[in-house]
Amino acid sequence: MIVDVHHHLIPVFPDESTLSAHAETYFYLFGGGGRSERTPATLEEVHRRMRARTPDPDGEKLFQRMTRAGVDVTFMCATDDVRRNLADAEILTVNRTLAEFAQGSKGRVIALAGIDPRRKEAPELFRRCIEEYGMRGLKWHPDCGFYPNSPEAYRVLKVAEQLGTPLLTHTGPLPAIHPSLPYRSKYADVRLLDEVAQDLPGLKIVAAHMGHYDWLGWAQLAQYRPNLFGDLAMWQLLAVADHARFCRYLRDMLDIAGTDAVLFGSDGPNFTALVTNEEFVQILRDLPRKAPPGIKFTEEEVAAMLGGNAQRVFGL
Repeated sequence: MIVDVHHHLIPVFPDESTLSAHAETYFYLFGGGGRSERTPATLEEVHRRMRARTPDPDGEKLFQRMTRAGVDVTFMCATDDVRRNLADAEILTVNRTLAEFAQGSKGRVIALAGIDPRRKEAPELFRRCIEEYGMRGLKWHPDCGFYPNSPEAYRVLKVAEQLGTPLLTHTGPLPAIHPSLPYRSKYADVRLLDEVAQDLPGLKIVAAHMGHYDWLGWAQLAQYRPNLFGDLAMWQLLAVADHARFCRYLRDMLDIAGTDAVLFGSDGPNFTALVTNEEFVQILRDLPRKAPPGIKFTEEEVAAMLGGNAQRVFGL
């Protein structure tokens, strides 16, 4: 089984300025001007690929991509940022819509709730998402302005621990895609999860991106915190731009944190405009045969990363 634990559904066509801002950011900071023969060589190509993924109100484009890549299950994330001034009822509608989409997917999509802990009624809102809507976990972007180990965060995380629902939370810096809603990396430092992992030992925590280039900080923690995991979202870009370095980092991650700590994720659909899941899955499958000299991976490690670890973390 192949499980993508980190994906976003974009059901409507974004406005042109938002689409252009995303395309420019992804191209220059990640794909950038032919850094690899296997990533888009022009901004226009990134823009075209992003357009091809939206709108997708019924998920048909997603299902086609999943089939091509051999992905069996995709975890779809709702996100919430109180700075956008959505009322509680509105964010519940966002979550319920995603939950209903997942329920109609015949098991191919599993929904993760997005509830900002700064909402006064956040614990109750999150509980409704799980108990009433059937969502299976929590997705956070602390970089929008809250610490994941803050008192308001703990109010929600204690509910998640009680209900047995994992947390997928962003870690690492992000570019300034929306200058009016800035991301602050200090809130997304992977080391903040050390306190959470110890205080809430029954809560399974997936550090999205593993802090990215702060992956060593994540690995140092994960080797001692059995409830801390990480996903490979964003790492597909390095996998095609510098395959040898990707293999070296990944080998170190597995050796330090353990082979059961790394989960496959894409952060689609925008990242898949640069590197498709079909290609990223194949890169991972080829690791036992195509890793650089002196670096070895086993078929068992690859199977664990592609799906086995996610099955265990999320109870599939």
